[in-house]
Amino acid sequence: MPDKILPDSRLIGALFIAGLSNKGHSTTTERVILANAIFLVVPFIIVISYLLDYQEFLKPISELNFDQFTRLMFAGASLICYFLNRSNLFLTSRWIYLLSWVAFWLLLDPIVQGTSSDYYFHFDLSIIGFSVVTQILISYKKEPIAFTSLMLFSLVSIFFQQPYLLHFDSDRSFTETFLDNNYTYLTSIYYWAIFNLIIGYLLYIYEKSNNRLVENNVQLDQLTMNLEGLVAERTSDLQKKQNALLEITNKLRESEEKYRKLFTNSFEGIALLKLNRPMETSLSKEEQIKYLSENLTLAECNHVFGQLYLHGDPDTLIGKPLSFIMDHKESLTNLLQAYIDNNHHLNGQVFKESIHETDRWFISHITSQIENDSISWIWLNKLDITEKSMQDNERKILLQNLEEYAFQTSHELRGPLSRLLGLTSLLLNKNVFDQEELPEMLKHINSTSIEIDEVIKMMNQVLSRSSYESKLTKKS
Repeated sequence: MPDKILPDSRLIGALFIAGLSNKGHSTTTERVILANAIFLVVPFIIVISYLLDYQEFLKPISELNFDQFTRLMFAGASLICYFLNRSNLFLTSRWIYLLSWVAFWLLLDPIVQGTSSDYYFHFDLSIIGFSVVTQILISYKKEPIAFTSLMLFSLVSIFFQQPYLLHFDSDRSFTETFLDNNYTYLTSIYYWAIFNLIIGYLLYIYEKSNNRLVENNVQLDQLTMNLEGLVAERTSDLQKKQNALLEITNKLRESEEKYRKLFTNSFEGIALLKLNRPMETSLSKEEQIKYLSENLTLAECNHVFGQLYLHGDPDTLIGKPLSFIMDHKESLTNLLQAYIDNNHHLNGQVFKESIHETDRWFISHITSQIENDSISWIWLNKLDITEKSMQDNERKILLQNLEEYAFQTSHELRGPLSRLLGLTSLLLNKNVFDQEELPEMLKHINSTSIEIDEVIKMMNQVLSRSSYESKLTKKS
C-alpha cells in the first residue's frame, strides 16, 4: 500500500503516511495514519492557542504558572512521538503519547501547582480526550487487553476525578460544598459515553471502508492480473490471426497479380459490367432486356476489349453504359436475348455485330452470379473471329464453285464419253462392223479422246488453282 500511495501524494500526504513500512506489529495501516495525524495536528493546535493567548505570557516569569507550560511540553512530546513513528517505532510512540497525555493533562498540573477552580470544569474533558486517543491509537480487535485496560482506566478516572482534584485543592472545604452532588458525575459519564460511542462508530466505519477499499484493491489487482493474462492471450491470438491474415493477404495479392496478368495479357476482350441496382430474374424477358440495356455499365475492362470497339484507352470506357459501347441496338438485343434464354449464362456462342457500320463476328461468353434471385454483375468475354469467319465464307464459296464446276464438267465429259462408248461397242460388234469404215471410226475415236483430254486438262488447271488458293487462305 505505501508504494501505491507515495507516488501520488504530495508533501502533506507524505507527512501522514510516515512509518507505514513497519511490518513488526499487528497494527493496521489506518492506525498509523491516524496516529501521525494526531501527532502533528495537536502541536499545531497548541501553538495556535498560544498565539491567541500570547498576552498571558508577557508577564514576568515569576508570575507565570506551571500549567502555562505543560501544553507546550506536551506538544514537544507529541512531535517526538511523530519522529519515533517515522522510524517505524509505532508501538513505542503511541505508549509514550498516552503516558505523556496522562502526565501533562492529568497529573503534573494538580501535583505541581495544586488544583485551580477551573480544573473542575475541564478535567473530565482531558479524561475523555484520553479515551478518544486510546480508541484512535489502539485497535480493540487486535489488542483487546490493552484497549480494555486503558478504557477502564479512563472510566475509573471519571469516577475518581473529584477526590483526586480535592486532594490537591488548597480551598478544599469550599469546593466540597460546591461539588456535593451526583449531577457532576452523571454529566461526565454521559459525555464520556457519547464521545467514545461517536468516535468508536466513526473508527468502525473508517476501518470498514478501508478494509473494503483494500479488498477492492486486491480484487482490482487480481482483475488486473487476469486482464493482463487475457490481454496477453488475446494479443497472442491476434498475432496468430494477423499472421494468418498476412498469409492470406499475400496469397490474395499473388492471386490478384496472376489475375491481372491473365486479365491484361489475354487475347480475348474481358469486361466487368455492373448494375447500380440488382435485377430480379423474375421479370419477363422483355423487361430484363430493357433493364439490362439501360442499366448495365462498364466497371472494368482490358485493352483488348477497348480495341474491339475501336478505343485505344480502355479507361475512357469505364462508367459508360453498355448501350453506349455496343451502339448497334439489334446486336445488343440479340446478345442479351441469348444470355437470358440460356438461364443467364452464355458459353461460346457466335454473334454478328455491327461496329461503326462494319460487320464483325465474335464468340461471346457471359458469366453472372444469381443471389436471392437477383443479378448485380456480369463478366463478358469476347473473341474476335471476323477473319476466320471471312475465310470460312471464302472456303464455302470456293467449294460451291467447285461443285458447280464439277457438275458442268461432268456434262462436258458425258458427250465425248458417250460417243467413245458407242464407237467401241461398234468395233466389238463383228456383225455390224465393216472393215472399210475402220479408218473413219479410228479418226472419230481420236478426236473424241482429244476432246476428253482437253476437258481433263482444264479440270486439272481449275483444281490446281483452287488448291493453291486454299493453301494461301490457311496460311493467312
